[in-house]
Amino acid sequence: MMNKVRLLGTFGAMLVASALFAQPNWQKLQNAGSMSFDLNNFEYYLRADLFDGRGCVNNLASGAGTNQPDRLITFTSGLNFQLPINQVLQEIASSEILTFTATIIDDNTVQWNVDQIFNPPICAVISASSQQLPFKFSRVFGTLTMTISEVSCQDDPLGLLGRQVTLRLTPAAGQPNSMGFEGRVTDGACFADFFGGCGSAFNLSYVAYGGACASVEGDVNGDGCVDDADLLAVLFAFGSTDGGAEDVNSDGVVDDADLLIVLFNFGSGC
Repeated sequence: MMNKVRLLGTFGAMLVASALFAQPNWQKLQNAGSMSFDLNNFEYYLRADLFDGRGCVNNLASGAGTNQPDRLITFTSGLNFQLPINQVLQEIASSEILTFTATIIDDNTVQWNVDQIFNPPICAVISASSQQLPFKFSRVFGTLTMTISEVSCQDDPLGLLGRQVTLRLTPAAGQPNSMGFEGRVTDGACFADFFGGCGSAFNLSYVAYGGACASVEGDVNGDGCVDDADLLAVLFAFGSTDGGAEDVNSDGVVDDADLLIVLFNFGSGC
């Protein structure tokens, strides 16, 4: 009778632990400290303000962007990160640093925003539609909204992280995913300003990978996550002296000590 009472109490503790310690996907992403990122394709336009009263709407170039080199993104604080402009879009020849600030939308969605004013403006060359356009940037802005989904523990498909991953990030449906800029079209020496200009990269198609697989104490079934399945495995083997994985502390018997180890590590690696 006492054993049944003790097991029921432990099962109750399991439910409490499940509610308290299960980590949302954004937290798993942050805990790993970095993610790999591949911008596959996008659409773009470059426009000019030709002082005709219509604003920045006169078309200079437009089309489809090319697959960008894979990038390693390291989080600086929380989920914030920094990248040079030319690592966001290689068509812009500037190494000026952009800072992306993260906002948690929900457990499985993160939005990164950047909006930087350059004073004085920075000079660079934009490559688009076989043209080389000298441009003086006064502002760069954008929003990346990503949905985070779980994947089975695997090597980073982009080969940049040097670890196995458990998360895949893709553009969130119906949410903003674009980069834009404003400034002036200039002469080749970036000395004389000709007219105002603006541009956008939109309909971004990308994939990113993050999270980390871990062998953690209390992971009875070896799936990298201490969760309900591990607790149930220990409960069903309670009292066993067969020396299985449920004997977490390897003392020869599956008992309260093993349950406590799983409980104290609940949520680890998940």
